Amino acid sequence: MRHLLLFACLLLAAPVYARSPHERIPASVVAGSCPAPQWPTTRVWIHDLDPVGIAFVIGPDGRVLTARVEQSAGHRLWDEATIVALSRCRFLPARLGAKPVRGVIKMRHVWTLD
Repeated sequence: MRHLLLFACLLLAAPVYARSPHERIPASVVAGSCPAPQWPTTRVWIHDLDPVGIAFVIGPDGRVLTARVEQSAGHRLWDEATIVALSRCRFLPARLGAKPVRGVIKMRHVWTLD
């Protein structure tokens, strides 16, 4: 029994090794940090809108450098409203080892009534 307990204690005391200094960790969005997009003042049936796909380039400081529509809702104003809202999210930059670097994150927004 002593040997089993000693083995368990040694496992708990084992050092935690750092990630590889060359491992790339992608950029990510901070959960719950995105505001709801403001509805554009156009008359469009909600069922006529497609999901909006946006690609953001995130800088090493976590800020949005550029945004590009990859899949349109079918209406320019709705695409722009999506970019404005999702650009206000908080992002964690990509990392190369421990160093923050520029990265790309792709997001989708589906316009709904609720």
